[in-house]
Amino acid sequence: MTIWLAREVVLEMERLGSIYYPLETGGMLLGWRDGPDRIATGLIGPGSGALHGLYSFIPDGAWQRARLAHIFSATAGDLDYLGDWHTHPDGVAAMSEVDRRTLSKIERRVRDPLMVILAGAASRWDMGAWFGTRPGYWGRLSASAAETRIFDAPTGWPVLMEVS
Repeated sequence: MTIWLAREVVLEMERLGSIYYPLETGGMLLGWRDGPDRIATGLIGPGSGALHGLYSFIPDGAWQRARLAHIFSATAGDLDYLGDWHTHPDGVAAMSEVDRRTLSKIERRVRDPLMVILAGAASRWDMGAWFGTRPGYWGRLSASAAETRIFDAPTGWPVLMEVS
């Protein structure tokens, strides 16, 4: 799987990471599936009711779900939920056990969800990306590393950033 991230999405994740630094932040990735690949051209931020900590982040879920429903409807389904993103300030772009549990919860509602992690500091971010798969209904979730590619979205593509 390759995760294609519109440059605007990456810049917005980095911008939000820098604003909340040294605390964690995050949100949702929006886009579509193309065979095994995912194309992310939209982002929903943490929401004004989110909780940001040194080693944790809890989004404003009600606000995010409302924004997602609106965006899905407004784009006639062109932008849909692909997974989550968050930061590890002064950390590494690797999944923690909490991240793995979160990905497992997401996978119960979304097939092969994404998890993108930005790690570093306000001036320099490194990125890691994973997708979750579950072999069979009762199998244990497996998080596999995914290649990421940053691209410039063509004119006319749905590119949307929702932050509060």
